[in-house]
Amino acid sequence: MRIKGYWLFVFLGLTLGAFFFYQQTQPSLSYDFAPQFDGNDYRNIYDYFKGYREDYKVPHPFHQRVFVPLIASVFGSDIIPSFQYVNLIFSLLSVAVLFLLWRDLGFELKWFWAGFTWLIFHWTGMIRLNAFDPITVDLPTYTFQALFLWLVLKRKFIHLLWLSPLATIQKESFIALPVILFIYAVWHDKRTKEGFYNVLLIIASIVLAVTAQYLVNFYFPPAEEGRSAFVTLAYHAKEAILNPFEIVRWLAAMSMAFGPALWLAFNHYRKTNRYDNTRNLLLMYSGLYLAFGILAGGDMTRIIFLGFPFIATWIIYELQEIDQSKLLLIGLLSLPLTFIWKTIPDPAWQWEVWQSYYPEFMESKMVLLKTAYCITASAILTFQKSQ
Repeated sequence: MRIKGYWLFVFLGLTLGAFFFYQQTQPSLSYDFAPQFDGNDYRNIYDYFKGYREDYKVPHPFHQRVFVPLIASVFGSDIIPSFQYVNLIFSLLSVAVLFLLWRDLGFELKWFWAGFTWLIFHWTGMIRLNAFDPITVDLPTYTFQALFLWLVLKRKFIHLLWLSPLATIQKESFIALPVILFIYAVWHDKRTKEGFYNVLLIIASIVLAVTAQYLVNFYFPPAEEGRSAFVTLAYHAKEAILNPFEIVRWLAAMSMAFGPALWLAFNHYRKTNRYDNTRNLLLMYSGLYLAFGILAGGDMTRIIFLGFPFIATWIIYELQEIDQSKLLLIGLLSLPLTFIWKTIPDPAWQWEVWQSYYPEFMESKMVLLKTAYCITASAILTFQKSQ
């Protein structure tokens, strides 16, 4: 049964309360003493739009992510509150769009509670990580990806014509979404003959996204020429080949980001064989973000979690038939991965403690321990019979 619309206000209230709670209790990153963090590059963009600096010296790939710093520059002269306003707006929008998406997919209320609780209270989720690291451009990623998925499933392809270029100047990786959609759409419509996809509008959205990226790169060029997304992907692929333990770290980062539920979803998918357009889309984009985790940057856990609108929706889609008692057991076994009882340490002063949160940075023995925990938890859940 489709859940009532008033639940949206409950989840928006939960998001609002968590945002202000963690704004007060979670100390923010000391950017001046942690120059390697992305927020320092976004601060340079913000300062440029505020007129505090005349030169635009921002390295690749941060130079092209102008959307959030531009909006933040409108809010005021204090950078952290300005970014926090933007973060709050897009946190609420993300919850609203995910609510519409999950409601249209027919998910039960228990899954709304599970999904939004994980999104809001996980340490690398939408609220807590960005209370710690507020000078970020990540928050609209949740909104734009959820909106992209909702528009595609509703066949509102015309709206991709504005969403694709807008989301691209927020984060260039968005271009991959309509490109992959085009490839899949051609294959799907050829196979099913149902004409579900408007391929011409998808192509047009790709053209507009590429044009937007070109214009941003033209007017806001990187401080150093010669680097590109393909170079970044190739570099991290090479690192994974030369250092095979990076694969283990990647698996641990996936487990940290989505817990044993992710492996249960893989297991359920493996055991069922049916052609399902919605399922195909969710698996395809979930796979993309899991691949981004090892190919798109060093901080695997954060990158993987940014795929929440795809990965969490796919997990729920696969596991939606399980009963409430098993869902509660999944939550209980996943709780240690949230670090709900801690605040995120400031790496400017507690570098090693901060690294201990991330499978991609922690000691090898801890990586193996966390991976073993998730494998054990997944095994318990796999063999535990629903009541």
